Amino acid sequence: MNIMKRLLIFCISILPLYVSAQDVLIEAESFNQKGGWLVDQQFVEQMGSHYLLAHGLGEPVDDASTTFRIPEDGKYHIWVRTKNWAPGDWQAPGRFYLSLNGNQFSTTLGTEEGWNWQYVGNEKLSQGTHQIALTDITGFDGRCDAIYFSQNKKTPPNELETMQEWRLKVQQLPAAPEDIKNYDFVVVGGGLAGCAAAISAAEQGMKVALIHDRPVLGGNASGEIRVHTLGIYGHFERILSMLDTE
Repeated sequence: MNIMKRLLIFCISILPLYVSAQDVLIEAESFNQKGGWLVDQQFVEQMGSHYLLAHGLGEPVDDASTTFRIPEDGKYHIWVRTKNWAPGDWQAPGRFYLSLNGNQFSTTLGTEEGWNWQYVGNEKLSQGTHQIALTDITGFDGRCDAIYFSQNKKTPPNELETMQEWRLKVQQLPAAPEDIKNYDFVVVGGGLAGCAAAISAAEQGMKVALIHDRPVLGGNASGEIRVHTLGIYGHFERILSMLDTE
């Protein structure tokens, strides 16, 4: 058995040390109210999950919030998985705060390089429903992947394969989807080419599935990304006139 297989078996074997029945993992993309935060899915292959993005073009976006349940009374340690996407000799551009039941923690999030679990603090919580919120500070693409509550002060795993196993265990989810569907034609990507291909196939009588990882269709040409098919925005007519005179 090679070293990598031994390491993987060891990592999976220690998962129960991280997980208890009282642990609560909240995936950021599952927030009830996303406010001005967007679900970013384009890096799911690299990091294993979606995340919330505060894309405000320099203007802080509205808070994202959600409710969740604590299974039993106790002192809970709190981590947020986030990222400083532009580390350097300046303040992190994507900073934000976490609030619990209306009380904002002093820890500034989004300040550590790479995707990591940032420790926020601890709080005594009673069994029942509570609320958390994300408050954007800068409007420059703050990133939040997940929030974790545990009575065990042990940092959650961050290595991709181990963390994926751990997330499934905490949320008691199956490793494979239970619902399997059949289609004649499957298009992955709802950009202009993908939408056209899906429409064309449907017009031929095929049963079509269009899979897209953004909240709107259009890809780069969508109102979200704004790399329009007109080319350089505001200069298209001038470029055409130059071509006509040559």
